Amino acid sequence: MVVNDGESYKNREVAVSIAKLEGVVSIRHYVYNASKGLVPAWVTPKIPNPTRDNGILMVVKGNHCGKYVRRIHHRYHEDNGIKQAFVLLAVVKKGDGAADTLTGEQLELGPDSLCVAVETNEEKKLNANLMNSLRENARKRR
Repeated sequence: MVVNDGESYKNREVAVSIAKLEGVVSIRHYVYNASKGLVPAWVTPKIPNPTRDNGILMVVKGNHCGKYVRRIHHRYHEDNGIKQAFVLLAVVKKGDGAADTLTGEQLELGPDSLCVAVETNEEKKLNANLMNSLRENARKRR
């Protein structure tokens, strides 16, 4: 997420989590092992680059909100002279200490419906080859 509160954070990218504290949903950022609440108006999702971001993403708008996805490929569509990118995505089930698994579901969304999610180096290594066959098939169909 990108946070800007005008003082401490000036358009700074930070990892956040969503937590329910005393029955209220809160956006939290961890600093030196302490959790700090962030005002929702300060936080905006980091929109992925539709041609380059191959890490884990989360759907943040529409019917599929909350699903984890990974980029397979992208395409452009022009409507009334406006060129817009769409991302072909594979829905994944996050693995806890293991590689993610493909659900078989695929989506095509604009990058503004997505947010870059945090992935540890270990998770990146576990999932390095997960999308290879889907991406190869997409390249062949172009």
